[in-house]
Amino acid sequence: MKKIWTFSGLFLSLAVALNALASEASIMERLKEEYKKIHSIKAEFIQETTLGVRKKTTYRGKVYIVPGKSRWDYETPKPQLVITQGDKFLLYDPINKEAVKGLLDKEAIVTRGPFFSLINQIQKYYDVKEIQENQLPILVLIPKKKGTPIQKITVYLDPKTLLIQKIDTLDSLGNLNSVTFKNTQTNVPIEQAIFQVKLPPDVKISRP
Repeated sequence: MKKIWTFSGLFLSLAVALNALASEASIMERLKEEYKKIHSIKAEFIQETTLGVRKKTTYRGKVYIVPGKSRWDYETPKPQLVITQGDKFLLYDPINKEAVKGLLDKEAIVTRGPFFSLINQIQKYYDVKEIQENQLPILVLIPKKKGTPIQKITVYLDPKTLLIQKIDTLDSLGNLNSVTFKNTQTNVPIEQAIFQVKLPPDVKISRP
């Protein structure tokens, strides 16, 4: 259960991008303008985690994001649920009847939570390098704070739709978490109730 949180959980979240570097505006400047137009996001995701030299593990599911909140429904290989609200998170494993509640650090909030509503905080916690590879705009984020679990985050942006295609998170142990988003929809109705989860009374709750 903790594998998903450790490697999915370093913490990506979702959302937007730019046309290309041909404009005078930087990628970050254009992202900030685009994010002002986004109020919600719904997408399918494929998450691949590679632990050092070990075999890659693949997870699939759906994600729902509104300002300040995100819900990650893992469907395969087994059901799990991750919800973030502000700096709080809940990880729920219904099969093992276990849940973890805790707080995200600042770097995790930016990457795991609702990316589009946190865009103005990115440069506060990360040094941002803007590059373009095969006409694909890319952001490379390096934590300003030393000693964090995150070593580097690479965000791949769609040059036409201005949506995030993939986020790669490399942690300090050399583990790679890659999340690819598909069928992304923006500004779709999302019920606030999906971010409220009442755990069954027999669920064991722990706090890190």
